[in-house]
Amino acid sequence: MRRRWTIGNCWLWCERTALPVLWLGPVLWEGGNAPLHACEGCIRHLERKVRGVLICGATPSPAPERRQPVPGDCWLWCQRIALPTLLLGTVESAGHQVPLYGCESCIRRLEDKVRAALPYVPA
Repeated sequence: MRRRWTIGNCWLWCERTALPVLWLGPVLWEGGNAPLHACEGCIRHLERKVRGVLICGATPSPAPERRQPVPGDCWLWCQRIALPTLLLGTVESAGHQVPLYGCESCIRRLEDKVRAALPYVPA
């Protein structure tokens, strides 16, 4: 499947707006979903992270429960290492999947973006 670039906002590290982005997939959250877009630079950064994990010989393992923090590196904005992280999902590159982890503050930031993108549903 050929992906199409569109003009939009990057949801990953740079958070730039009104630039060419690719749709990477849906972000599923609390019964809703929002489109995840990223610019070329952030996609390349994500690919390097995935390749780095694969080169180190990582093999897919059963994912821990998302809400149980595990020691690890945040793959999102702060990129801090060796701190409590939560599993967000998996990232696929060249037919391999690796777990994607984020720290609590970066996950809150992503949640805010998802909520802002979801249509308002009155309670």
